[in-house]
Amino acid sequence: MVLVGASHHDVSLDVLEKLAQSGDQVRSRLTAESADVSGAIVLATCNRFEVYIDTAAFHQAVDLTTAIIAESSELSHDEVVSAMRVVVGTSVAQHLFSVTAGLESMVVGEDEIAGQVRQALAIAQSAGTTSPTLERLMQRALATSKAVTGSTRLGAAGRSVVSVALDIVEERYGSLSGKTALLMGTGSYARVALASLNRRECTNVHVHSSSGRAQLFAEGHDVTAVDPENLVRELSMADIVIACSGSSGPIIDQQMIRTARPTGSAVLPVLDLALTSDLAPGVAAMAEVDVVDLAVIGQSAPPEHASAILEAQDIVLDSVEQFETVEAGRSADHYVIAMRAHVMNIMNEEVERIRGRVDDETAEEVARSLMRVSNAILHTPSVRAQELARTGDLGQYREAIHTLFGIEIHSTPRD
Repeated sequence: MVLVGASHHDVSLDVLEKLAQSGDQVRSRLTAESADVSGAIVLATCNRFEVYIDTAAFHQAVDLTTAIIAESSELSHDEVVSAMRVVVGTSVAQHLFSVTAGLESMVVGEDEIAGQVRQALAIAQSAGTTSPTLERLMQRALATSKAVTGSTRLGAAGRSVVSVALDIVEERYGSLSGKTALLMGTGSYARVALASLNRRECTNVHVHSSSGRAQLFAEGHDVTAVDPENLVRELSMADIVIACSGSSGPIIDQQMIRTARPTGSAVLPVLDLALTSDLAPGVAAMAEVDVVDLAVIGQSAPPEHASAILEAQDIVLDSVEQFETVEAGRSADHYVIAMRAHVMNIMNEEVERIRGRVDDETAEEVARSLMRVSNAILHTPSVRAQELARTGDLGQYREAIHTLFGIEIHSTPRD
């Protein structure tokens, strides 16, 4: 397993936005253009862009990944190589499990990242770019996040990027209860934002979607859909705007703000949460709006208690150890399968040999008896194979299988 990625710890949010433009290309081209890459999953969020790769050729996979990113983004290859960091082996699982548990987020413990990891896996599954190893990695990461949420104060806080942003707005402008909110977008962030608004009794929510999904979203969430031609009017009536559509280009420009919020109007708080901003350049500097973006949120996020973080880290480390133990044991699977197949062939031949001499019921009883005997005989060798795989001593096992059964196993097949 290899991770090629960058986060808000490594580069600016502007660079992350450019890297994220390559997500679809990286996922599809890696598995299509390299026979050595059996799986690729892209995790692109508001503060990270990461490519998880299952490959038999480390250097070639990394080189191909950075080349595709450079071709698909606004960055040169040298800029991509400089921005991205590479992780390999056990450290990949430790990083992903920490990320999914919210330990690497701008807001430590934020509860949106697990949903984003789940979505990244679902997209890769739909596109056919996963591998069994990557799927097990992602599922284990999600299980780890659930364990952290359920058993630490870090999870009990339920803090998210959206909730911290809304805290900032309420601190500056007062309670959102009874206010009117304009929600830009209908994706996972929009659903989280809507839930956060409802908890604050801000239930007069209007939703806009540049992709035409506002009406469907409104029907399922008891909000009001906004026609695109009425967007300026909605901006004039809103007490807060949550811009999280992540569309390919800006939706709100300076002229729209000037028309909707003439001189003397109350300042409009705007939460700019998408990795690809919904705001045109220059909007954030206007006096008519107060933009709370990811950088502001990162600076304003309250620190978590050290004890809760340590407790969550212990859960992550235990989960990594368990995952690696299981994965190491899987390298013995094809040895066990080969041995069992050899024994099954002998057993089936014996059952077929007696079928002509006894009735069907007796033949089936003989087959069941032979199955029980073979399972009992092969249990210990199967368990031993798993143990040897974890200690790296499968070579001795391969020699033993050849000596005892005459079975030749030359290489380890990939999942």
